[in-house]
Amino acid sequence: MPDLDLETRLRAAAFERVQSLCEVHDHLTAQQLGEGFYVDGQRYPLVNPRRGIFKPAQMRFLLSVNTVFPKSGNRVWYDDQREVHRQIFDGDEMVDYAFMGENPDSADNRWLREAFENNIPVIYFLGIAPGRYQAILPAFIGGGTRRDGGRGSPSGFLGRALCRLLRLRWNGATLCGR
Repeated sequence: MPDLDLETRLRAAAFERVQSLCEVHDHLTAQQLGEGFYVDGQRYPLVNPRRGIFKPAQMRFLLSVNTVFPKSGNRVWYDDQREVHRQIFDGDEMVDYAFMGENPDSADNRWLREAFENNIPVIYFLGIAPGRYQAILPAFIGGGTRRDGGRGSPSGFLGRALCRLLRLRWNGATLCGR
Protein backbone atom coordinates (compact mmCIF):
# COMPACT_ATOMS: atom_id res chain seq x y z
CA MET A 1 0.00 0.00 0.00
CA PRO A 2 1.39 3.44 -0.88
CA ASP A 3 2.71 5.69 1.88
CA LEU A 4 -0.10 8.07 2.95
CA ASP A 5 2.39 10.84 3.77
CA LEU A 6 3.73 10.57 0.22
CA GLU A 7 0.13 10.47 -1.03
CA THR A 8 -0.62 13.78 0.70
CA ARG A 9 2.58 15.39 -0.58
CA LEU A 10 1.96 14.22 -4.15
CA ARG A 11 -1.66 15.40 -4.18
CA ALA A 12 -0.66 18.80 -2.73
CA ALA A 13 2.17 19.19 -5.27
CA ALA A 14 -0.13 18.25 -8.17
CA PHE A 15 -2.75 20.78 -7.05
CA GLU A 16 -0.08 23.47 -6.60
CA ARG A 17 1.34 22.78 -10.06
CA VAL A 18 -2.05 23.03 -11.75
CA GLN A 19 -2.93 26.18 -9.79
CA SER A 20 0.38 27.81 -10.77
CA LEU A 21 -0.24 26.96 -14.44
CA CYS A 22 -3.75 28.42 -14.13
CA GLU A 23 -2.35 31.68 -12.80
CA VAL A 24 -0.53 32.35 -16.08
CA HIS A 25 -2.65 30.50 -18.68
CA ASP A 26 -6.35 30.76 -19.47
CA HIS A 27 -6.33 27.09 -20.47
CA LEU A 28 -3.87 24.21 -20.25
CA THR A 29 -2.46 22.25 -23.15
CA ALA A 30 -1.95 18.52 -23.40
CA GLN A 31 1.80 19.26 -23.50
CA GLN A 32 1.64 21.17 -20.20
CA LEU A 33 -0.33 18.36 -18.58
CA GLY A 34 2.18 15.87 -19.94
CA GLU A 35 5.03 17.69 -18.20
CA GLY A 36 3.55 16.67 -14.84
CA PHE A 37 4.93 17.85 -11.51
CA TYR A 38 7.95 17.17 -9.30
CA VAL A 39 8.35 16.00 -5.71
CA ASP A 40 11.84 15.43 -4.27
CA GLY A 41 13.31 15.73 -7.77
CA GLN A 42 11.13 12.96 -9.19
CA ARG A 43 8.64 13.65 -11.99
CA TYR A 44 5.03 12.48 -11.63
CA PRO A 45 2.39 12.72 -14.37
CA LEU A 46 -0.86 14.66 -13.94
CA VAL A 47 -2.77 12.56 -16.47
CA ASN A 48 -2.56 9.41 -18.53
CA PRO A 49 -2.79 10.67 -22.14
CA ARG A 50 -4.59 7.48 -23.21
CA ARG A 51 -7.22 7.27 -20.45
CA GLY A 52 -9.54 9.73 -18.74
CA ILE A 53 -9.15 8.31 -15.24
CA PHE A 54 -5.67 8.53 -13.71
CA LYS A 55 -4.00 7.24 -10.54
CA PRO A 56 -0.20 7.29 -10.32
CA ALA A 57 1.25 3.96 -9.17
CA GLN A 58 2.77 5.72 -6.13
CA MET A 59 -0.64 6.90 -4.92
CA ARG A 60 -3.43 4.96 -3.25
CA PHE A 61 -6.23 7.16 -4.64
CA LEU A 62 -7.25 8.67 -7.95
CA LEU A 63 -5.51 11.95 -8.86
CA SER A 64 -7.30 13.24 -11.95
CA VAL A 65 -10.18 12.75 -14.35
CA ASN A 66 -10.46 14.32 -17.77
CA THR A 67 -13.02 14.69 -20.51
CA VAL A 68 -11.59 15.23 -23.98
CA PHE A 69 -13.08 17.51 -26.59
CA PRO A 70 -13.41 15.29 -29.65
CA LYS A 71 -11.77 16.37 -32.88
CA SER A 72 -14.22 17.14 -35.66
CA GLY A 73 -15.20 13.93 -37.42
CA ASN A 74 -13.77 11.66 -34.71
CA ARG A 75 -15.84 9.14 -32.81
CA VAL A 76 -17.40 10.24 -29.52
CA TRP A 77 -16.65 7.36 -27.14
CA TYR A 78 -18.80 8.42 -24.19
CA ASP A 79 -22.00 10.45 -24.09
CA ASP A 80 -20.54 12.61 -21.31
CA GLN A 81 -18.34 14.24 -23.97
CA ARG A 82 -21.51 15.75 -25.47
CA GLU A 83 -23.17 16.97 -22.27
CA VAL A 84 -20.44 18.13 -19.89
CA HIS A 85 -20.02 21.64 -21.34
CA ARG A 86 -23.72 22.36 -21.20
CA GLN A 87 -23.88 21.09 -17.62
CA ILE A 88 -20.96 23.21 -16.45
CA PHE A 89 -21.95 26.38 -18.24
CA ASP A 90 -25.58 25.97 -17.14
CA GLY A 91 -24.24 26.08 -13.58
CA ASP A 92 -24.93 22.46 -12.65
CA GLU A 93 -23.03 21.44 -9.55
CA MET A 94 -22.60 17.90 -10.86
CA VAL A 95 -21.57 16.68 -14.27
CA ASP A 96 -22.05 13.27 -15.84
CA TYR A 97 -18.99 11.12 -16.29
CA ALA A 98 -19.32 7.66 -17.82
CA PHE A 99 -17.78 4.63 -16.18
CA MET A 100 -15.11 2.83 -18.18
CA GLY A 101 -16.36 -0.22 -20.06
CA GLU A 102 -18.78 -2.81 -18.67
CA ASN A 103 -16.94 -4.06 -15.58
CA PRO A 104 -17.73 -2.16 -12.37
CA ASP A 105 -14.67 -3.76 -10.76
CA SER A 106 -12.16 -2.69 -13.42
CA ALA A 107 -9.29 -0.64 -12.01
CA ASP A 108 -10.58 2.68 -13.40
CA ASN A 109 -14.08 2.16 -11.99
CA ARG A 110 -12.70 0.91 -8.67
CA TRP A 111 -10.57 4.10 -8.40
CA LEU A 112 -13.69 6.24 -8.94
CA ARG A 113 -15.58 4.28 -6.29
CA GLU A 114 -12.69 4.51 -3.77
CA ALA A 115 -12.38 8.27 -4.33
CA PHE A 116 -16.13 8.58 -3.68
CA GLU A 117 -16.04 6.42 -0.54
CA ASN A 118 -13.06 8.36 0.90
CA ASN A 119 -14.10 11.87 -0.25
CA ILE A 120 -10.80 12.37 -2.10
CA PRO A 121 -10.25 15.70 -3.89
CA VAL A 122 -9.30 15.23 -7.53
CA ILE A 123 -8.40 17.47 -10.46
CA TYR A 124 -10.95 17.56 -13.26
CA PHE A 125 -9.55 18.50 -16.67
CA LEU A 126 -12.40 19.59 -18.93
CA GLY A 127 -11.57 19.39 -22.63
CA ILE A 128 -12.50 22.71 -24.25
CA ALA A 129 -10.88 22.09 -27.66
CA PRO A 130 -8.71 19.27 -29.01
CA GLY A 131 -5.59 19.19 -26.81
CA ARG A 132 -6.80 22.08 -24.59
CA TYR A 133 -8.21 21.82 -21.08
CA GLN A 134 -9.81 23.89 -18.36
CA ALA A 135 -8.81 22.65 -14.88
CA ILE A 136 -11.39 22.52 -12.11
CA LEU A 137 -10.14 21.80 -8.60
CA PRO A 138 -10.93 20.47 -6.20
CA ALA A 139 -13.59 18.18 -7.66
CA PHE A 140 -15.13 15.29 -5.77
CA ILE A 141 -16.76 12.09 -6.94
CA GLY A 142 -20.36 12.51 -5.83
CA GLY A 143 -22.11 9.18 -6.36
CA GLY A 144 -23.84 7.85 -9.40
CA THR A 145 -26.94 6.87 -11.26
CA ARG A 146 -27.35 3.27 -12.37
CA ARG A 147 -28.80 2.33 -15.72
CA ASP A 148 -32.07 1.47 -13.99
CA GLY A 149 -32.25 5.02 -12.58
CA GLY A 150 -31.19 4.06 -9.03
CA ARG A 151 -28.86 6.48 -7.24
CA GLY A 152 -26.22 6.19 -4.57
CA SER A 153 -22.79 4.65 -4.29
CA PRO A 154 -21.08 3.76 -7.56
CA SER A 155 -20.46 0.18 -6.38
CA GLY A 156 -22.09 -2.27 -8.74
CA PHE A 157 -22.80 0.30 -11.46
CA LEU A 158 -22.20 -0.84 -15.00
CA GLY A 159 -20.24 1.05 -17.60
CA ARG A 160 -21.64 3.43 -20.14
CA ALA A 161 -24.49 4.22 -17.82
CA LEU A 162 -24.06 7.93 -17.50
CA CYS A 163 -23.18 8.24 -13.87
CA ARG A 164 -23.37 11.48 -11.94
CA LEU A 165 -19.87 11.20 -10.61
CA LEU A 166 -18.14 14.51 -10.28
CA ARG A 167 -19.47 16.78 -7.58
CA LEU A 168 -17.92 20.11 -8.39
CA ARG A 169 -17.67 22.50 -5.49
CA TRP A 170 -18.08 25.80 -7.26
CA ASN A 171 -17.80 27.68 -3.97
CA GLY A 172 -14.08 27.48 -3.42
CA ALA A 173 -13.27 25.54 -6.59
CA THR A 174 -10.82 27.08 -9.01
CA LEU A 175 -11.70 27.23 -12.68
CA CYS A 176 -8.40 27.62 -14.53
CA GLY A 177 -7.87 31.12 -15.88
CA ARG A 178 -10.90 32.58 -14.10
